[in-house]
Amino acid sequence: MRERTDPTNRPPAAAGLKSLAGEGVRMGLLSLASLALGYVLTAGMTELGGLDPKAAYGIAVVICSILNFFGCRHLVFRGTRAPLWQEAAKFFPSVLLFRFFEVILFSALFTAIDSYHVAYFATAAISMAGKLLVSKFFIFRRPT
Repeated sequence: MRERTDPTNRPPAAAGLKSLAGEGVRMGLLSLASLALGYVLTAGMTELGGLDPKAAYGIAVVICSILNFFGCRHLVFRGTRAPLWQEAAKFFPSVLLFRFFEVILFSALFTAIDSYHVAYFATAAISMAGKLLVSKFFIFRRPT
């Protein structure tokens, strides 16, 4: 008699990789939405509200960071959550550290390849991958 195998009964490593891939896709979509929203907010506050572009950009970054926190918490990394304040206390300092890292990485890549276009998108891709891993394993740790 042949034993039937359950196709959803994956080894833990395969299930972990599938989960990480799904989170990566959701993080990518959230990042694109945040990029678009940040641009629209900056342009809107500048063009329609008459705000200085630097101030508008700063306000947009704060708004997008808050929305990214809740997006990561509820959409990207699903499951049982730690208390809000615990995740927020890790998330917001990490935003500042990643911004610092991005400036250094962009400068290094631009110096090495002399194309700010390539340096910009390479920095964004590397940073997104780093944010995904830090968020998954440090900020939004979910029990398996």
